[in-house]
Amino acid sequence: MLSAGIVGSLAENRAGSKHKAERPLFPEGDDGAVDPLPWTYFHKPIIVMVIGGLLLGTGSVLSLLQYAQVVSVSYTMGTVCLSIGLIFLVTGLVWLPVIKQKLQRKRLAQKEHARSTSG
Repeated sequence: MLSAGIVGSLAENRAGSKHKAERPLFPEGDDGAVDPLPWTYFHKPIIVMVIGGLLLGTGSVLSLLQYAQVVSVSYTMGTVCLSIGLIFLVTGLVWLPVIKQKLQRKRLAQKEHARSTSG
């Protein structure tokens, strides 16, 4: 009796989900959607640059404290933080122009597509 109820509900779910499965994942038509905010494109490189800056600052402070012999810190800790922070910072700085160029190409492709479909 319980299995009949489960099978019946599964059949209803399958029948009800058919129309949902027929919808395309990425509709081609423009529904008048607004362009996403720039933050959606640039949040990852900004976060990487902030982390890199924090690591770079931490490495600088640790190195200065170690060289001044104020704190007994592992010798490599400051240099490791400095190098990893610099890598993160440079990666974020290089990533920004790449994203800008990608967005410009995307806009140009959309304009070309609009011209070809309208004319």
